[in-house]
Amino acid sequence: MPDEILDIQLEIIPKGRKYPVRIIADDEELVREAAKQLRQKFIAYKQAYSEAELSDKDLMTMVAIDIAVSHLQLERNNDKTSFITKIQQLNEKLKDYLKEQ
Repeated sequence: MPDEILDIQLEIIPKGRKYPVRIIADDEELVREAAKQLRQKFIAYKQAYSEAELSDKDLMTMVAIDIAVSHLQLERNNDKTSFITKIQQLNEKLKDYLKEQ
C-alpha cells in the first residue's frame, strides 16, 4: 500500500504567507515541528535585529544559514569514518599479534 499523501499549509513567518506543502502522512508531525522551529528562529532573529530594519527575506536567509550550520555540525559530529578506520587498524594489529602467539 503506498504512503498516504497530504496537502497541508504551513505558515513560517507569523502573519505571513502560507506555503502549500505535499508530504507523506507519516512525516506530518516532523514537518509541522520543522515549521514551528523556523517560526521560533525567525521571531528570535527579528527581535535580535529589530534595530537593523532587516526585511523578512533577510531574516529568513539568516535563519537558513543558522540551520545549515547546525546541520553541518551534526553531520561532522556523527561522522564515524575516522572512528571506523581506527577500529579496523586496531583489529588488524590484534590479528597480527594473535598470529604471533
